[in-house]
Amino acid sequence: MSVPWWAFLMMPLMMLGMALMMWLMMRMMMGMDHGSHDGASQASGEQSPRAGESEVDELRREVSELQERLAAMESQAPRSEEGGRT
Repeated sequence: MSVPWWAFLMMPLMMLGMALMMWLMMRMMMGMDHGSHDGASQASGEQSPRAGESEVDELRREVSELQERLAAMESQAPRSEEGGRT
């Protein structure tokens, strides 16, 4: 059985193509960092606690707003039910 001449050209190209695909997939899985790893990790490490605190404050504000809306709805609900019963 003889091997076609183009197989010797295609094998290295296929290997390079697979290596490129693996590199791209690993890059996508790691979050596609657009900067250097050291600079990006330091910058995100400094900003993440601040971002987390602001996120917590925002969630607390949303909870308080929802509690106010719920209290308003509960105060209005018995009046409408009493009005419907009589």
